[in-house]
Amino acid sequence: MRNWLALVLGVFAGLPVFAQGGDTRPQFEVAAIRECIGTEPRAALNASPGRLSVPCFGLFRLIQDAYQIFADGTGNFMNQPTSPTPIEGFPNQMSSYRYSIDAKAGSAQGMGMMRGPMLQRLLEDRFHLKIHRETRELPVYLMTVAKDGPRLQVTKEDSCDPAETADAAQPLAAIPGGKPRCGVLTPPTRNGSHFVLDERGIRGEVFAKLLIIGGLPVIDRTGLSGTFDIHLEWDFTPPDPVSPESGAASEPHDTSIISNIRKQLGLQLSPGKGPREFLVIDHLERPSEN
Repeated sequence: MRNWLALVLGVFAGLPVFAQGGDTRPQFEVAAIRECIGTEPRAALNASPGRLSVPCFGLFRLIQDAYQIFADGTGNFMNQPTSPTPIEGFPNQMSSYRYSIDAKAGSAQGMGMMRGPMLQRLLEDRFHLKIHRETRELPVYLMTVAKDGPRLQVTKEDSCDPAETADAAQPLAAIPGGKPRCGVLTPPTRNGSHFVLDERGIRGEVFAKLLIIGGLPVIDRTGLSGTFDIHLEWDFTPPDPVSPESGAASEPHDTSIISNIRKQLGLQLSPGKGPREFLVIDHLERPSEN
């Protein structure tokens, strides 16, 4: 399952995630941060316009939310890569630290904004987090149009309902008995080792982000525009464990999905090199006092 969905060249080290001058990200008006000791009652995350209550999340999870999942301030999962940007440099000694956060904004804000850009500012201010992005040229799979041409079905005008909402707090699921939502990614159905994927109204670059082949991401180089309704079937059998003596497998095991993407969709997946983004933590501390 994780083999299909785990879902500027060169190295630019030292570039901050955000410019230090003229920071336009909104921020919380007040925020109380408490370290959890393990005796706290179980609770769920609670978000209302302008108010965020986070119950004992791990520090690494908070960074993931702020800089991966909700980084753009929307939390729109249609645009999320299945394999998120790796985070490097997190201190091992802080892996067990968990914190509850009760924060209030000065104006109404959506959950995506509060768990993304506003949480970024809180982490940078109170945890003294310093983090930057790097782009490195590394092995990837390149998705191109096969020599016989694409076999993609262009999205029909009435095949799905537009998913216009941008805030993850709003539901994107199809209405029971209604049409599927355009561009809302759904997991494949599985029957034993056989998988079936049906997606409506997705762009080529979004489909590429769904794919993880042999542990490597896929980059769209098809040049195709517009949206497509994609139906794909393939079989997958997990590989035998690799012994330490034999080393890592040199060929990906997902040959069925590679060949079926070519046969069914007219798209070719080939090994290559391409840009891959990393988040690197330079500095992180326990939070300052409330």
